[in-house]
Amino acid sequence: MERPVREAEVSVFSHATEDEEKVKHAVKALLGLEPEFTEARLEGHYNDPIILLTAKLDRKEATDSLTRIYTRLSSLDKRALLDSLVNRVDEGGSLYIRLDKQRAYNGRAVLAENDPIRIKFRLQLPHRAEPVSYVREVLVGMEDGEN
Repeated sequence: MERPVREAEVSVFSHATEDEEKVKHAVKALLGLEPEFTEARLEGHYNDPIILLTAKLDRKEATDSLTRIYTRLSSLDKRALLDSLVNRVDEGGSLYIRLDKQRAYNGRAVLAENDPIRIKFRLQLPHRAEPVSYVREVLVGMEDGEN
């Protein structure tokens, strides 16, 4: 399949102590494109302002972004991602990845759990394909330059 990712949803919090434009820059540097952000103003635990930034990516943008992210991960992060696919892929074939916001600012892709950039990639599953196996195949194919 030429473009295995149907779409993607990106979300990230911009906390009161952060520059919103720098958070947007981190997402842009990570994805290699300029998504159109939607903003939601929220309140934190101590009534501090938080902005939730979200963006949707179309098929081409989503596939290109997943390829860019996966190929930029360190070999250790690639192995960790592949080893944890059973916890990152749902029955519909969506892949959930969390990436370090600070390192993304410089275009680096690093898996992270604390205050991450969250991305949900919705893959187009072939009929009767097992989701985890298919996502693994797609990712390994990206490393080999097949996608």
